[in-house]
Amino acid sequence: MDGNNYSLREKVERTNKSNLTYGQTPERKEAPDGFTRFLWWMATVDPEVMQDCGPERERYRIIGMSVMVTWLFATLAWGYFFSTILDDELVVGGLAIFFGLAILAIDRNLIAAMSKNKGSSSWLPVLFRLGLAVTIGLFLSQPIVLMLFQKDIQSQILLNKEKKMETFRQQLITLNAPLTSDYQNHIKELKAAELVGDNRVLGLKDAYIKETDGTGGSGKIGEAAVARVKRAEYLKAQDAQDQLKQTDDPQIALYQSKLDTLEAQNKVKEAEYATNLSTGFLAQVEALTDLLKEHPPLRMRYQLVILIITLIEVLPVLSKLLLPKGEYEARVQQRMELGIYRANLNLEREKELEAHFAEKSMEADKGSIDQFFDDSRTTRENLGKEVVSGQGTSSYSQLWKRFQGRVMSSSKSK
Repeated sequence: MDGNNYSLREKVERTNKSNLTYGQTPERKEAPDGFTRFLWWMATVDPEVMQDCGPERERYRIIGMSVMVTWLFATLAWGYFFSTILDDELVVGGLAIFFGLAILAIDRNLIAAMSKNKGSSSWLPVLFRLGLAVTIGLFLSQPIVLMLFQKDIQSQILLNKEKKMETFRQQLITLNAPLTSDYQNHIKELKAAELVGDNRVLGLKDAYIKETDGTGGSGKIGEAAVARVKRAEYLKAQDAQDQLKQTDDPQIALYQSKLDTLEAQNKVKEAEYATNLSTGFLAQVEALTDLLKEHPPLRMRYQLVILIITLIEVLPVLSKLLLPKGEYEARVQQRMELGIYRANLNLEREKELEAHFAEKSMEADKGSIDQFFDDSRTTRENLGKEVVSGQGTSSYSQLWKRFQGRVMSSSKSK
């Protein structure tokens, strides 16, 4: 064990002893209430260490309160966001709580990382948190701004709906233009042919009437020969015109019904399109964008709201950075160093024990082997005599191999 470890342990002991006055009992610490412990938990504080840090209690209550504000704010923003796209209140509430807790977990992890990191590396979570806060702030600012300017946004949504409906109508007209033009042309041609026939019948009728009242070409009053001829031409033309209308009118009605059907289909499509035009999150964002384009003063207030929301998001990290470090950080660092020191001591102890165990185990194994050879000496001698006496006609090299194989502990084959 080196001198640094001894000096650290002595420093810890002196620090602990300095908290007590000679001949006096320790001062009784006031137990924190439940809300204070909750705020400490928000600020990732160890309550046992904080018990001995009186001046630090309020500072970490402030940090915990900033984390709590961010958590509640994020829950509210997520709740409003999901309320614009979902109708189930239970689902909206569950999602809002879940994402709010996710933001809370991020804040607590980053504050804890700032407490444990030293030197330049402590800025890594700060920079990460700032970037994350800007991203989350930009997103969460949308629901909050929509809540603040709800009346103006709803008015703009109505205008946007009318614009979209007019655009949709024009698209339907353009889409149905070939059929509509074809049906209308057929109707015009048929009506034009009927109009020509009606004019011819009317001309013949006028000529017949003039012949009967004496204003015609013959100058005779009543149905004279010329008048009867005029009447026959008029009646013949009338019959032809009636037959033409009997043929053309159904066709005109057919084409007109097709036009009416197209118009009715367009109205149904317009109704479906109007139903699908919701007032959800995207529609509100679109309306807000239009308002920002049309009203420059609103743009500045929108930017201010985003800035404030971003500051709220980064509030826990700012609180941790701006408030100076005090006794609590020193005690936590002291405990951590003491824990590392104890862990190193335990490691050295385990190493020494393992080495001592290996040494003693080796000694015991050697003793057992010596005892084995001592006890088996007589047996090995008798076994060797049996091998030699029972050699028969074997050669000396064969006898040696048999002796090696049966008597000696190990042998090398040649």
